[in-house]
Amino acid sequence: MRLAPLRGSRKPDIQMSPLIDVIFLLLIFYAVTTQFVADERLKLKLPEAKTAEDAGINRDERPPLVTIASDGSIWIDDKIVPEQELENRIKMLVERAPEDGIILKGDEGADYGVVVHVLDLARAAGAKGIQMSADRPAEPQ
Repeated sequence: MRLAPLRGSRKPDIQMSPLIDVIFLLLIFYAVTTQFVADERLKLKLPEAKTAEDAGINRDERPPLVTIASDGSIWIDDKIVPEQELENRIKMLVERAPEDGIILKGDEGADYGVVVHVLDLARAAGAKGIQMSADRPAEPQ
């Protein structure tokens, strides 16, 4: 069996348009299926205050964050701190940058005694500015 020779001298090439289409489809697929997870390991319901202000600064510039959960656990910058280490950790934070102070964020259902205890430790350590976190009430519609 004799095959006819190919007519013309067309060289094989790779078509780029379908390849680019496939890459864009994959990119869209990954963008749509990716879960954008906010850092919500510790879900807090902050108390509401009409005079609450926005933080307005990014994570690198803000003072250390001390969080008190509703179950009484205490977190410093997203890491749980045992009661025995709390005083030393707060002293270290304040010594590192005493002019920055700390941000105290307590759940609405947290024990008031724990909040006062952490506040007392921060003041004893020499924190110059202690900011209390709160949410603004929802605007009536």
